[in-house]
Amino acid sequence: SESKSETNRLLKQAIDDYNKEQCIYDPGSITVNELAQMWYQAEIKTAPLTTNGQYNYLNVMKHIANHSLGSTKLRDVTCEQLQAYVDEKYFGEYDENGKQIKHAYSPSSMRKQFYVLNGMFKYAVFPKKFLRENLMQYVKRRKKEKKATLFGDEQKVKAPTITNKEYERIVDFLLNDEASYSLALPVQISYHTGMRAGEICGLTWDDVDFENQCIYVKRSMYYDSNTKCWELKTPKNGKSRVIDFGDSLYRILQKAKNEMMEAMETYGNLYQKHYCQMIEIKGKQHCQIFTDYDESIIENTSRFCHGKPISSMNRSEPVIPLSFVCHKPDGELLTTQTLKWCNKVVQKNLPDISHFHFHCLRHTYATTLVAAGANVKDVQELLGHSDIKITLNTYSHVTRQTRKRAVGIFENAIHGVG
Repeated sequence: SESKSETNRLLKQAIDDYNKEQCIYDPGSITVNELAQMWYQAEIKTAPLTTNGQYNYLNVMKHIANHSLGSTKLRDVTCEQLQAYVDEKYFGEYDENGKQIKHAYSPSSMRKQFYVLNGMFKYAVFPKKFLRENLMQYVKRRKKEKKATLFGDEQKVKAPTITNKEYERIVDFLLNDEASYSLALPVQISYHTGMRAGEICGLTWDDVDFENQCIYVKRSMYYDSNTKCWELKTPKNGKSRVIDFGDSLYRILQKAKNEMMEAMETYGNLYQKHYCQMIEIKGKQHCQIFTDYDESIIENTSRFCHGKPISSMNRSEPVIPLSFVCHKPDGELLTTQTLKWCNKVVQKNLPDISHFHFHCLRHTYATTLVAAGANVKDVQELLGHSDIKITLNTYSHVTRQTRKRAVGIFENAIHGVG
């Protein structure tokens, strides 16, 4: 019979596999969701990722677990099932009347989906030997059809920016508002260097080289939601970089350092000092920030304005003093959460610049460089992009002025000018 013939074929294949590799591929009764958990424990939980980074993987796994794919036995999974799963995420879900009931995922979310699925099924092949091959190699990455505008203006700015006049108005307001004064410096630094919010919060005076007018970007500040603590980590792509700066930022930084010295003298023992210490938690290293402050005075304040109290330090481990460039007048920690508040302050008090958000300063810096003819490779290194494609894709729109310059080069070339 047909079923007997199929059974014999599978048996012969299993024997051939065993003779060839001394191994029988057998996933047993485990499900796709269980495979995901095994892969996470073996390869992701021990990887050098921040807690927030691990959450990205856990979030994808949650989507798989909530889908019918998650409860499917691994031995029963087909390429068609995997393709159907990713297609749902690519294009969204619709009911029988064609009404969309679930939105499509963003390109960045789909990259995470593919990374997790590829990792899981590769792990199932080796080292687990549950499957003979990675089924994800047959799953296609879809490209959504772009909505073409045949008439009208199709130009769209990918990276929002602000003008120099808008920047000056923002800084002028912040410097003249006592409650917002400490927000001016991070805005000025980002505008002149394109540094990310976390990198600016983690910047110390040891990283600023006044003589050579450059900044060494070595770390970034972030809040670990598991340890409930502000921590320091390497920059986004895992590499440090050097950013040169001009006379404008030189004067701004010199003024800021002088003001800090005056504030330390004025506040005396009430000036908050910060330290960091490497602490191992569940086999992973965490560089946690500690703050020397009077707990009785600020016991009711938000955790977002200081590190852990120094009383909770491990005195047997090395302690590194930190002198942050950006901080509140009394030395209080200035964090990425503070910079989110900066967005609201500007948008509320300067409503005609409501498009401002802190990250647009980074876009403004890069756009200004590209529009002025800077080498894109140099821009990539200044921004700390891991791949030049990120720089090219993000700033491919840059200004009509740049395109006109290119046309001018062409005109000169065909007419033999220059």
